Amino acid sequence: MEHEAMNPAKFAETIGIQRSAMSHIISGRNNPSLDVVMKILERFTYVDSDWLLSGKGEMLRDGSTAAPDLFSKTPINPPRVQVVPEYRREKGVESPRMDTKQTENDSVIRVKTESKNVTKIMIFYSDNTYDTFISEKNRKE
Repeated sequence: MEHEAMNPAKFAETIGIQRSAMSHIISGRNNPSLDVVMKILERFTYVDSDWLLSGKGEMLRDGSTAAPDLFSKTPINPPRVQVVPEYRREKGVESPRMDTKQTENDSVIRVKTESKNVTKIMIFYSDNTYDTFISEKNRKE
């Protein structure tokens, strides 16, 4: 709050919690919940999570002294997500099912597996009855 020069009511509004909850945290009546901590870290991405949780280390990540530029197009915390293409069967085009395995050096290996087909669908109702739907290809008459 001090870093942003906010009063408790404005800080509570900024992170999306009730003012009364903020008052209870400041007075020491309640400890902040995980939800409150996550909201602070999501809103103020430059705050170091270790500092927020334990009070150890520097408040700002990477020794930064200022808030990030909110108008830059560079992501503050770029996601560390590895995109794996999705294979779909559409319009009669069939692609083999591919499972991915991640090795120790973070490289992805595609492993071809046999495709699976739906043979039966069962729907259970709250009155303890059910319906069974069997694929035409697998129906034995």
